[in-house]
Amino acid sequence: MSDIHSQHLSQSIQRIQLLLNRKELIEAWLHSQNQQPKHALVESLTHRQHLAELKRLINRLHPADTALLLESIPPEHRPLIWHLVDEDKAGAVLLELSDSVKQPLISASDTNVLTAAAQHLESDEIADLVQDLPEDVAPDLLCSLSSDERDQVRSAMSFPEDCVGAWMEFDIPVVRDDISLDVVLRFFRRQGSLPDNSGQIMVIDDYGHLKGTLALEDLLTHSGDLPIADVLDSKPITFHTNSSAEDAARSFERYELIVAPVVNAHNKLVGVLRVTALMDLIAELAHKKLLLNAGLNKEENLFDPIITSAKNRWPWIALNLFIVFIASRIIDQFETVITHVVALAALLPITANIGGNAGNQVVALVIRGLATKQLNASNTLQLLRKELSISLMNGLIWGSVTALITYTLYSNFLLSCVMMLAMLSTMLFASFIGVAIPIALKRLGQDPALGSSVIITGTTDTLGFLIFLGLAAVIL
Repeated sequence: MSDIHSQHLSQSIQRIQLLLNRKELIEAWLHSQNQQPKHALVESLTHRQHLAELKRLINRLHPADTALLLESIPPEHRPLIWHLVDEDKAGAVLLELSDSVKQPLISASDTNVLTAAAQHLESDEIADLVQDLPEDVAPDLLCSLSSDERDQVRSAMSFPEDCVGAWMEFDIPVVRDDISLDVVLRFFRRQGSLPDNSGQIMVIDDYGHLKGTLALEDLLTHSGDLPIADVLDSKPITFHTNSSAEDAARSFERYELIVAPVVNAHNKLVGVLRVTALMDLIAELAHKKLLLNAGLNKEENLFDPIITSAKNRWPWIALNLFIVFIASRIIDQFETVITHVVALAALLPITANIGGNAGNQVVALVIRGLATKQLNASNTLQLLRKELSISLMNGLIWGSVTALITYTLYSNFLLSCVMMLAMLSTMLFASFIGVAIPIALKRLGQDPALGSSVIITGTTDTLGFLIFLGLAAVIL
């Protein structure tokens, strides 16, 4: 998004929010002036003026920006804004909304409103939306579609969300492989438009099997009497309907793809995968990973009800509280040592915090490696050795620096040795745990990012306290 567009969008949203607030204030004031003549007429006219201005501003926005507006305002204002969205944009707005905002709006909408909104979408988009609609709406919506569209929607709905089939599109230019380039050109002239900005035309045989792709550039620059078979790319990068959508997204990034054909088990062309759809997938996955890393395993909107947001955070708060209590019991066991060497209380947080930072760095690296398939069973030990070596180096360097600072502050050589050894040991343990936790979660069938930062921070804090105070008890 350009800076100019971003600034314009921010101004538009602020203007709508101010208009909403002004509407509430003026209408509340008019309602309180019920002793004035013609009060009802004035109140009705004012209400209509505000709605007309809001509707004009809202429908000038792109559907994605309207979705952002709905997510940026308090829940009590959302139904009003939603009902002002034009019918031809409503379906696209719903697709852009997060689930926590979308579901209440769908629940508050009539069946005919939802059906009309969905009819302005493509088949693959309808398939995405149908899964969120009430059960009594879906049959009416499917009945309103043509037989081809109905088949396409059912086909897309048959695939899990993490499969390519759930993200493919059906609106694709297709030609047979037994015709010439001139015939293809005449076909598009009759159509009145060229293929979209993908620049690729899918080529199939008489039975619908994929034969390759024809670049729009080749269509326009080669002699028209050439058969398609002479200029097509017979080995394009192709995806199967059951392939992983996340793997497909990485392939699009690696090979700089814009569009790729999707085939079924019999190599029949069933759709295409576009980079625009995968951008939505990548953004969705990044958002999910961010929440999971913080321990939020359910999507949370900024303006969700307080109790809903609180319940979403309880499990990881409880886990963290449990770990912290363990840490407090460890500290309590070394009360005598801390009493004799008061400086330990001041130095105690240093090793734990450094260990947590080192552990989170390793966790981020391992999660990335698991996501990109670079990390597997064959090279896990190699990565572990590397991370332990890095921690050994950093532990020696920064442990020495910490020891020097400790000696400067407290003039206690043994205390400096404790800090040196504690820093080294804690960083080694943090690296080991940073590699182990995501891999363990993966093998347990969980997302490696699920609460990793919460677990690593609590664990390294506890181990940091134990190592530091244990060494202090032995050496001092």
